[in-house]
Amino acid sequence: NYTIDPNQELIAIGLTNIFGPFFGGYPATGSFSRTAIKAKAGVRTPLAGVVTAIIVVIAIYALPPVFYYISNAALAAVIIHAVGDLISSPKSIKMFWKVSPCEFVIFWIGVLVSVFASIDNGIYASVAASAALLLFRIAKAHGRFVGVVKVYNTPTLRPVDANEPDSDTRNVFVPLDRSNGVNPAVQPREPHAGVFIYRLNEGYLYPNAVHFTDHMVREIKVKTRPAVINPYGSLGERPWNDPGPRHKSESDIDPTLPVLRAIILDFSGVSNVDVTSLQNLIDVRKQLDRYADAHIAWHFVGVKSPWARRGLLASGFGSENGVVKSLFTVTNVGVSQEKDDVKPGSRDEEFSVDTQPEDKLGMTSMDTMVLPLLSIDCPYFHIDMDEA
Repeated sequence: NYTIDPNQELIAIGLTNIFGPFFGGYPATGSFSRTAIKAKAGVRTPLAGVVTAIIVVIAIYALPPVFYYISNAALAAVIIHAVGDLISSPKSIKMFWKVSPCEFVIFWIGVLVSVFASIDNGIYASVAASAALLLFRIAKAHGRFVGVVKVYNTPTLRPVDANEPDSDTRNVFVPLDRSNGVNPAVQPREPHAGVFIYRLNEGYLYPNAVHFTDHMVREIKVKTRPAVINPYGSLGERPWNDPGPRHKSESDIDPTLPVLRAIILDFSGVSNVDVTSLQNLIDVRKQLDRYADAHIAWHFVGVKSPWARRGLLASGFGSENGVVKSLFTVTNVGVSQEKDDVKPGSRDEEFSVDTQPEDKLGMTSMDTMVLPLLSIDCPYFHIDMDEA
């Protein structure tokens, strides 16, 4: 059960190099070759470092004449034999390509730069390419509009009546474009007209905030109609990026499309938010309120981070004056009480259920208390999609 902490050695080397010069010590560093030689020799504990240090001291002061006649080729052969296991096999390289083609390319960048330039430059190139890939993935993270599919568990692929009492049915929410591997023959059911469910698959941060909201607003405007013909009032207030036409009429609006009513954001994949992303969300809310000529309800599902919840509340999301939550997700919590404290005819008696057999012996009773899972002061925060 030995756990390796890679940072421990780096901390030790850093402290050694900070304080070593004050005592005339040599700079310390790590070595792949020495580590590989120890692994070949069967080393299992860090105590080998102490043994190595003792042998090095003895070699420096007592054995230089013996090492004089060892050729460099023999020393190189020892190192080459030791580091042979560090070379990736063709099978491993093929696995790199199957797992992530982008990281496969970064691997070869590091190899080629190390061979034709230097190992330092190879490390720098690999780190820079990995950082660029990470930023690109964050900035171009994809959100998905999701729909609902009613499913049930069955041991065989036979039709099951979902209305049967013993059928274990539940709702799952999958992307409408079925991009997550859902059977193409299954068509998710879209939410009610004018209601959209949008799932964010990455942290909602500065690099990807506009990318998320642009995609969401663009799709919403395609599937809905504006509540008013000219939401900007005068022509001079029309934004420069409005695609037009400049003078809109009723013929430019499809009356069969619904009006935007509510947006449900699935934050189950969001771990962090920042100031810029929340400000972007506020701007989008104002934009869609003007588009729908009404106050759009924004619901949030699966907000896991307390800081994300705090940021949303500070930005005016999650709660609103005068809005009362009409649906609660609650759970039963057993509260143990002394038998003498349970008074017949009390108000709580209607909501209590005795579950302990000790009650027959006159010892204790277990009352069931109904508690909400989330704060009732935040009617637009939901524990799951079904509640939203």
